[in-house]
Amino acid sequence: MSTADLSQILHTLHSASASNIEYQVQSQQFNGMLKAISTELPTERSAILELAKSFSVAPISGFHVGAFAIGVSGNIYLGANMEFSGVPLNASLHAEQSAVLNAWMHGERKLTALHVSELPCGHCRQFLRELSGISKVEIHIGSLITNIDTLLPHPFADERPEGQGLLDSPHHVLEPIRSTDSDLVTRAINAAQLSYTPYSANPAGCVLETTSGKFFAGRSAESAAFNPSVAAITCALNQRNLSAHRKELIQSCTLAKLATGINSQYDLVVSLLKGICHTEIYTVLLEQK
Repeated sequence: MSTADLSQILHTLHSASASNIEYQVQSQQFNGMLKAISTELPTERSAILELAKSFSVAPISGFHVGAFAIGVSGNIYLGANMEFSGVPLNASLHAEQSAVLNAWMHGERKLTALHVSELPCGHCRQFLRELSGISKVEIHIGSLITNIDTLLPHPFADERPEGQGLLDSPHHVLEPIRSTDSDLVTRAINAAQLSYTPYSANPAGCVLETTSGKFFAGRSAESAAFNPSVAAITCALNQRNLSAHRKELIQSCTLAKLATGINSQYDLVVSLLKGICHTEIYTVLLEQK
């Protein structure tokens, strides 16, 4: 994002708030998370939503959506929709999913609020049901403050119990079938172990490395309704897109998956990366302990 574009987004804010956000976003360490930022005023919330929307990638629809989640830590996690040319539309990631996954990848275990620039679609409402305690999370759409029970009064599947939701589920214990000392493989296995896969029991992790040596990990996040599920590669691409290194070329991809998994994300990885970069995909097979 250019300095001019960022300044335009932040011009409505108090100078101190604007300077704080600008400092964080312009840092080479920016990873989609904002610290110590107030969201009490409508102008503050609007500015952060516009900032989130600026990360939207929508080459097909041209419809840009921004979102941000607030964790119990007080940190703010940006989210934006992502579309991919050359693959089916259901490979897209929605802004609400993006923000929740961003919080998850930063280790946030519970949310207090979710702010969205557009009314959430049914796909996203169902995805949000995977968060334990989601009924207590405020959902803000402009001046409207609502909750998931109002937005989705007749959901598919029950609300996830505490300790069993997307943000707070227990870890898998996985090991590679063949030993390796590769750092990328270790990162991919670690991502797979943190997957949320209560419906398929088929965890997967993916790690992307850029030309500057930055790593972006992603892991599987399932939905009871299946289609709102997010693959590990999409989760990794989301973290790259929300970072200061979003335009860097991807030079390697490592996918860790169960050898006995009943479904595979490999073909999706190939399809998504084909339109983004030219790199080989290294696959490591895992077994559950």
